[in-house]
Amino acid sequence: MNSIFKRILSYLPSLGRGLGVGLLLLALPISAQSPKSLKQVKKAVYTLQTYDAEGNVLSTGNGFFANEAGDFITSYALLPNCAKAVVVDSKGKTHDVVKVLGANETYDIVRLQTVPIKKLASTPIDTTSTMEHTSLFLPAIGKEKKVYDTWIPVLSTEQAAGNYNYYTLHHAGSPTLSHRPLLDATGNVVAIVQPSVETDTVLYALDIRYALDLAVKALSVNDRSYRALPLRKALPRDIDQALVSLFLVSDQDDAALRSEVIDEFILSFPDSHEGYLSRASHHIALKSDSAYALAEADHAMALEHAADKADEVHFQIAKQMLSVALDTLQQYKDWNCERVLAEIDKARAINPLPIYTQQQGDIYITLKDYTSAYEKYMEVNRSDIGSPDTWLRTAYIIEQRAGEGDVELAIALLDSAVNKATINSQPSTLNQASPYVLERALLKARHGLHRPAVADYNLYEELVGTINTDRFYYLREQSEAAGRMFQQALDDIDRAIALAPRQPVYLLEKASLNVRVARYAEALPILEVLINAFPNDVDCNRLLGFCHIQLGNNSIGCSYLEKAAAMGDTSAKNLLDRYK
Repeated sequence: MNSIFKRILSYLPSLGRGLGVGLLLLALPISAQSPKSLKQVKKAVYTLQTYDAEGNVLSTGNGFFANEAGDFITSYALLPNCAKAVVVDSKGKTHDVVKVLGANETYDIVRLQTVPIKKLASTPIDTTSTMEHTSLFLPAIGKEKKVYDTWIPVLSTEQAAGNYNYYTLHHAGSPTLSHRPLLDATGNVVAIVQPSVETDTVLYALDIRYALDLAVKALSVNDRSYRALPLRKALPRDIDQALVSLFLVSDQDDAALRSEVIDEFILSFPDSHEGYLSRASHHIALKSDSAYALAEADHAMALEHAADKADEVHFQIAKQMLSVALDTLQQYKDWNCERVLAEIDKARAINPLPIYTQQQGDIYITLKDYTSAYEKYMEVNRSDIGSPDTWLRTAYIIEQRAGEGDVELAIALLDSAVNKATINSQPSTLNQASPYVLERALLKARHGLHRPAVADYNLYEELVGTINTDRFYYLREQSEAAGRMFQQALDDIDRAIALAPRQPVYLLEKASLNVRVARYAEALPILEVLINAFPNDVDCNRLLGFCHIQLGNNSIGCSYLEKAAAMGDTSAKNLLDRYK
């Protein structure tokens, strides 16, 4: 026992040689012998080697198998930038690392899965105990000197990363000790050594339970520390969480990451149709006949694994085919709008959801078959997903059809949108109806119904209150002017100019309005400002010329009209014929 105490004292210079043997015994297990499991632990400690794409060794470090399933605990820092990683046993035999099961860059811990190993030796783990330890056993590895087969006093135990123990041990640091297991008196691994350097006077160790609990989460696909690891990453074991990961990569530009996550999902959940649909979408994005053929095969696999969701699968297949059907530069077999409609019909035959009908309506719009689109959208409007927006969309369809009576029908459909958005005439719901009132005003204005359009513009203003958008006042002014409501038009163009004083279109409109109501003196200074900024503008030259003539300045006015006529303006030429 004296030799043991001498060895321990050699590692405790700060405690001095004056400590009594009795005090030291408090820092040791009742038996200072090596744990019974030491031989098994040493067999479970392997070396991790990483390689670049050319096969050159990048790094080497410690690690150990934590269970017979092949979970290997090692240093995170060994893995970034590697193309391949292997676990090497004491006899030099290598075992490929398959994927990352969990990682944390801050604590320099990673949990890896290896190719299954027969008769795998793993360390016994204490996965439940949270007790504090007075000392932990550091095993020697391989042909090292026995100096590392020693008990190390624990100076303190703190909580880290939640309810995990973080140990400070009285032992000099060394890079060779990084990521070695530490054992308790019963022989179970309770901690893993954190990285250190020769100048460190203490060692730190992290609770082994933390390493075992490391797992890829749904959001890990966007985690920088995970993305820095080139090796394959596992997905969450829960399929709902894995689906979140699948969704997160679906719109990313990183095709390699997208492909990796999709393949991992299919490997982990081979009976789920979502993986095959995601892979089909990934292939379609490549835009080639060979990629479309692969997508077609994945569509078949998705249907094979659809179970009670075959309608959803047919619908998703239809949406994917539609992206190809609308691509005029890259067609494939019969992937056209007709085939897409047929796929949606299959979905509706299984489960007649209104969303499927709405998609068919959108396809008919693409085909410019507005009558069929109208019929589909009216079905939607009568369903439980009918909304102000679907009524608005229906009005747009009818406006595009442009048949006899369709303008009146479109207005009636927008009346339904307004009514749908208004519940019991409550102020809050009236405000919700305001966008549809504005759409109705714009539709009326497009079809020359200017005074009714002004009425809707006024109603919109009443519903929303103060409007600080210059374009609104300009649009209402246009209808007011067309409806010969000149004073209201002048007021609105002034409001637009107040909100956007440097907009020349508004200034020209104000000048034009003043000319229309024979207010030439008011129009002239506005036009002179504009002509200085835009000397070659046809409208400015014509209006300025006409104003000067009306104010008795015929020669000046005719010079402006001649300039406008020379630029091809027939109205200016007609005015010249009258006044010259």
